[in-house]
Order: sequence, then structure tokens, then C-alpha cells
Amino acid sequence: MAMAEFKAHSDHGTVLQRDQAALVAEADGSFSLLMPDLPEEALPSEAVQLLVAVAMRTDDPLWVEEMIAFLHEQKTLG
Repeated sequence: MAMAEFKAHSDHGTVLQRDQAALVAEADGSFSLLMPDLPEEALPSEAVQLLVAVAMRTDDPLWVEEMIAFLHEQKTLG
């Protein structure tokens, strides 16, 4: 899965396009899910559905612990 580059920044942060979604980690440790502007009957892409699933799991401390352990196993952090 490729990581997208951020294309637009302002003094207020990164700007999302109307068809983009984002899971934002807030400074207090909570999360915000920003969804794309889709027609009411449209099904979001698989990527957006995956993001929603991840957002839903952030309330499960065991899952979060497992994901952080996975991250450390990959040696992706300093």
C-alpha cells in the first residue's frame, strides 16, 4: 500500500480534497475520522472502508496494543 504525499498545507494544517478521507490523531490522544463528500447512496472505496474499520477499532485497547507491537516489530520507529 503506497503512502500518499501531502499536497496542500496552510497555517491551519493539511487540506483534504472532497474525495479524500483521513483518520486524525488529536493531541489529547483521541481520533477524528474525516469522510469524503460522497452521494448519499454511494459506497466508499475499499481504502475508505478500511480507514473506517481502523477508526472503529481505536476504542479497543487490546487491538491498539497489538498494532503498536506490530509497528515495533517492523522496526519503523527510531
